[in-house]
Amino acid sequence: MKIYDSVKKEEVEIEGTKGLVNIMKDGRQVDLYLKGKKTDEDGYLTWDVEHWSSVDGKRFIRCYSLEGRVLSESTGHNIYDLENDFKPEEAEKIELS
Repeated sequence: MKIYDSVKKEEVEIEGTKGLVNIMKDGRQVDLYLKGKKTDEDGYLTWDVEHWSSVDGKRFIRCYSLEGRVLSESTGHNIYDLENDFKPEEAEKIELS
């Protein structure tokens, strides 16, 4: 898949979801710009961009943005959680930060 690297200012070719996870393990942030707004089960949080990064290669953190504003909430995940929660295929656009 081709995604935009905002640091190098160029498009790069990545090997699917596993490639994105490896990039996070290497210290880069993956930004998923969603096709529409998402809301959590409780109706508490609404977002349209997910910012994913790795804490130590085994733990991951997801921060949220809505309409250009970074929200104060975040969620922690382990490598197994990514199979259920990290969904780049649902993104309209993916960028590396």
